[in-house]
Amino acid sequence: MDIAGAVANILGCLCTCNSLHECIADKCTLLWKPTRNLNKLGKLMEELEALQQDVKSKLEQMQPTKGTEVIKPTRVVTLWMTKVEKLQSTKGELMSLTRPIPGCCHFSSKIKLGERIDRMIKEINDLLEKGKFPNDSIAEILPNKGYILPATSFMKHETTVEALNRIMELLLDDSTRRIGVYGMGGVGKTTIMIQINNHLLKEGLYDCVMWISVSKELSLDKLQKNIATYVGLDLSTTDDEMARAAKLFEALSRRKRSVLILDDLWQPFSLEAVGIPTPTTENGCKLVITTRSLETCGRMETDEVVEVKVLPEDEAWSLFRSKATNRVLTSPDIESIAKEVVKECGGLPLAIVTVGGALRTAQDISEWERAFAELKESNATIGGMDEAVISRLSWSFHRLKDDTCRSCFLFCALYPEDHLIDTYELIDYWMFEGLLGVEGTATKQKKQKGQSILDVLRRACLLNIVTHKKANYVKLHDLTRDMAITVMTRAPPWHSIVKPFAGLAKQGHIEWADVKRVSLMRNDLKGIDVHSIAMCPTLTSLLLQYNSFSGKLPENMFDFMPALKLLDLSYTGISCLPKSLSNLENLRALLLSNCWYLTVVPSLEKLGALMALDLSCCRNIQELPHGTEKLINLKRLDISNTCIAILQSGLLSSLRFLEELLTGNSNVIWTSNSIDELISSSFSGLVSLEVDFCDSEDFNRFTRSGSTNHLLQFKLRIGQAEAQETFTRARSIVCRGQILEQIPQRTQELKLHMVEIWRPYPSGLSFLKIIDVDNCPKLESLFSVEILLCLDNIEEITVSHCGGMEELIKCGNDNEVKMPYLKGLTLMDLPKLKSIFDGIILCNRLESIEVISCDVLKRLPLSRQECSPTLKIKGTTNWWRSLEWDNEDIGKFMKKHFVSLFS
Repeated sequence: MDIAGAVANILGCLCTCNSLHECIADKCTLLWKPTRNLNKLGKLMEELEALQQDVKSKLEQMQPTKGTEVIKPTRVVTLWMTKVEKLQSTKGELMSLTRPIPGCCHFSSKIKLGERIDRMIKEINDLLEKGKFPNDSIAEILPNKGYILPATSFMKHETTVEALNRIMELLLDDSTRRIGVYGMGGVGKTTIMIQINNHLLKEGLYDCVMWISVSKELSLDKLQKNIATYVGLDLSTTDDEMARAAKLFEALSRRKRSVLILDDLWQPFSLEAVGIPTPTTENGCKLVITTRSLETCGRMETDEVVEVKVLPEDEAWSLFRSKATNRVLTSPDIESIAKEVVKECGGLPLAIVTVGGALRTAQDISEWERAFAELKESNATIGGMDEAVISRLSWSFHRLKDDTCRSCFLFCALYPEDHLIDTYELIDYWMFEGLLGVEGTATKQKKQKGQSILDVLRRACLLNIVTHKKANYVKLHDLTRDMAITVMTRAPPWHSIVKPFAGLAKQGHIEWADVKRVSLMRNDLKGIDVHSIAMCPTLTSLLLQYNSFSGKLPENMFDFMPALKLLDLSYTGISCLPKSLSNLENLRALLLSNCWYLTVVPSLEKLGALMALDLSCCRNIQELPHGTEKLINLKRLDISNTCIAILQSGLLSSLRFLEELLTGNSNVIWTSNSIDELISSSFSGLVSLEVDFCDSEDFNRFTRSGSTNHLLQFKLRIGQAEAQETFTRARSIVCRGQILEQIPQRTQELKLHMVEIWRPYPSGLSFLKIIDVDNCPKLESLFSVEILLCLDNIEEITVSHCGGMEELIKCGNDNEVKMPYLKGLTLMDLPKLKSIFDGIILCNRLESIEVISCDVLKRLPLSRQECSPTLKIKGTTNWWRSLEWDNEDIGKFMKKHFVSLFS
């Protein structure tokens, strides 16, 4: 039958070809020489893969190492890469055909094979030809349009809105290129400009909006570096000021229709000296400066100026009432005093908000009278409106309920000006200093107290809680920070050295005696001069993170700091720590994260008070420091991303108060005994765990013990997970090439890579929010309807590079399934995927469907009634045109949700 089929195949050419001779010759070539063509195919595939790597390398070389410029491949390049990846997905199957093929049978199969090889050779040759992209056409450079800035509540008073509207008018007026915004400190200039920055970006009124915060100590070098960081330039190796200016000029000139906002400018400077292009109608650029001086506006040659004025009496009173609340102003006697208090604030919003917050709970008239007297007295002794504002802020500081709150607030000023302070880090620092409770108090209770103190400070309007990229931060107004530094300068109990981000390359003369805290973070310090360090018995916190420290620290440095509790040397170039560190018996936190060159940590045997040891990302650390097992009060041990391979037997048992154990992406090998210790620790108080298990057997054993039920956070990897694997949820699992018996209850994020069998137990899925399945070629489906019923909280589903996937959800007998919280569905490189679901998926919160290289998928299981108005369907135009709809109305309705990625 095979011979007859082959002959029929050849003779069939009579019906379609003009030349029987040519047809028979072609078929015979396919029949007798498939192996030679297959070898040719293999060589061509190697050339194509080499070309693919060359294209990827060019894209990587174009990508800035930091900054905000984005390199985006052109659509032609993206389409070419997609086609190459599609061919690669069949590579394994083709290579299996290299075995000898019998020459006397299976003629029809050999002809079909030959035809397939011939088609692929032509396709690869076409891709090889089209893949010779000129360097200037491979990608486009897209400058980041800017950042939406964390914004505090905007005061919609007539005076403020009038200033905002005037600035917007000037920004939209082509004839105005330089705008000056001036007014007293605390009057609200920055608040207004943040609103404008965000509005310009959201409405797309300019291609690029750049925000640069300028400090009091303006230096052209520092300003150049700040702008360079924003535009993705590395000027660290360029010492010449003019050379830096030339590079900045070139980078900024590429940004057409841009706005550069320089906030809080104190001194005028030459645009040319920095490298800022002169704003003109031709280049479409505009410059906005905010300053406290009208003279500065004039010397910066602004075309127009806008004064942000203090609030008139009625608006000031309205703002004060909103902060002090109407409830405490019900008494006519209190109201009359309150109005006098408002007058003392001089119409400055910052002073009004701060004083109003401080008096929010004052209900007794005598308390209001005393407050008024104190405010009036402080105003009489300090001249200048800025100083008057600081005196009001200082008054609010002293009204805090106790020294703990005051000390916690002052700690915030140790960070650089305008810095977004991570609330978790801040509370940890407070805890390490001993501000949040006595020894023995559980960490959870201490952190709850820390949150309460943040609330107290927020209600007192001494700091703002801002949300940025879904995380909470603390930010101080620059005048509030000035007040805090003034207090730390004048008040002995809180005397501190505060020089963060001051551009220090050398330490200079610093008076260390009687200092409580020292912050030299984010400078370029090469070392510390031990001769300038006098005995400082009261020093409790030393913040040295983000310094180079190319030289060694003095060996006896820590002999002068017997009371030190917090030492942060993270992100420094230090290679070894001085031996005097071993004598810091009061030290509670030793933070060495990302000390890339660190190889030696002295003995920690005497550090019995140590609560936190962070060695994360110290890749040259080969073993735990000597004496780690003696740290009986240790609560956090972080050795993630290190080369530490051994946790000595009995270590976890000796650390009986351990609450956080982070070993992810390290070389730690978990033996049977160490897993037993880990299980025991999980039941005795461990609340946060990050561990890599070698295989599913170890993981399943740990999971079956119920250990995960006691964890508030876990990040568990099974198999050879990639180091760059990231997690977005508190309870996450990634499995690579292993079979899971079950996943822990309350798992929120699950990533499966190269998994052959997926048999989820329903009991572990009810908390799952994210599932990401990648490179699992043997999976034919992802969910059954029964399993889907347990996924009540699923929000994101991503399935990619699964060559055998035919359907996402096995239909069963159901015509409808509900996924009420699903927001995103991404399907990529699934050549056999025919169906997402045969019925209808009810998902009215779905925001995004992205389909790439799923050519046989012809239907989306969506209901018109269930579609969210924000839904975006992304895919190729060709794929979209091939879709089949249940009826014409649905197709028309869906069309407005489609976004073409490329044709």
